[in-house]
Amino acid sequence: MKNLSLGIENKQLPFDSLDKTLEQKFAYSSFKNKINILENLRSLTQIDIIILSVSFDFINNRNAFKNIKSLIQLISKFLKKGSLLLIETTLPPGTFEKILIPEINKIFLKRKISIKHISIGYSYERIMPGKNYYSSIINNFRCYSGYDEVAKKRVRQFLKSFINYKKFPLSELNSITECETAKILENSYRASNIALIDEWVNYANLLKVDLLNVINSIKLRTTHSNIMRPGLGVGGYCLPKDGLFAEKSSKLIFKKNINFPFIKLTTKVNKEMPRSSFKIIQNKVQNLRSKQILIIGTSYKEDIDDERNSPSLLLIKMLKKKGSKISTYDPMIDKSFVPKSNKFDIVIFCVAHDKIKKIPLKFFSKRPYYFDLNNILDEKKISFLNKNNFKLTILGRYYE
Repeated sequence: MKNLSLGIENKQLPFDSLDKTLEQKFAYSSFKNKINILENLRSLTQIDIIILSVSFDFINNRNAFKNIKSLIQLISKFLKKGSLLLIETTLPPGTFEKILIPEINKIFLKRKISIKHISIGYSYERIMPGKNYYSSIINNFRCYSGYDEVAKKRVRQFLKSFINYKKFPLSELNSITECETAKILENSYRASNIALIDEWVNYANLLKVDLLNVINSIKLRTTHSNIMRPGLGVGGYCLPKDGLFAEKSSKLIFKKNINFPFIKLTTKVNKEMPRSSFKIIQNKVQNLRSKQILIIGTSYKEDIDDERNSPSLLLIKMLKKKGSKISTYDPMIDKSFVPKSNKFDIVIFCVAHDKIKKIPLKFFSKRPYYFDLNNILDEKKISFLNKNNFKLTILGRYYE
């Protein structure tokens, strides 16, 4: 909250971003006093549209349901008639209809108003943090639903006010539970797609084939264009946990014992994926004790400063357990210059930030063993390193 307040005061985003459009929009809105911080929920009595987008992780937080119920109870005390409450938080399917609606009705009963006096809708976030953050908000397909037909209409009107809906049509789902389900299945699919590739890395090396080349040839088929390339692992707030919401929902909300073995396996594989890279490093270097290692990139995704559940941090833990001495450099987090490579025994490229991709050839010295774990180095750099007999291993490409 303090960072946001300072950002509004200084007309600057409260976090680092490469998205110039987002910076400009924030600065303009701040200058026009269109962004304000309300410290008291009583102010909701004056608000026409309320968007609820808060953290919800009941996989790791037992109080998640309790917390969101308490928040909904507080908000419901001050919602004015005719307002729209739009929930964007990723929720286990059934949470809204089975848990939140009864809480809202209890408060409204005390207030002697009907839930029909308020429009309540659901439309989960679809954004891509990074250099195209703002574009991913307005140029993206969105799913939505509402408590009733009036609410659905209100949500649609609101979304159409800022989304380029003619190019990116909106999808209206039959119920909020259906919409909650869409988000969980969407992220489960993506997480499974990522997990699939991990076991092919060692197999491709056994066959002495270039897995990246194989995947690039497959991606030419439009039906297979979203096949993932090998990488260090899955990070961020959503993908590591969202798939598990389905089984928890069936047991805790609907009281049915439905298992999701495929999702469990996906989650396990993704959680352990950094270990695949660790084993490759260990096999090439053998003794990691006291080795000076530079980790380049610690955020969970390129061009952002968010380290939540970053696979780079998991790799660092594994290396430290072997007695390695770790230094890190991430241009989105650390504003200092990239350290000189000749100070290190091992240099590991982990995150494909634009600034990391632009590291010049003069950075590379003969001393370190280089590992590219995320398809970061371009062909020019790879050709230079190989031609000059630098020690280099690229995840997904054959190595001896």
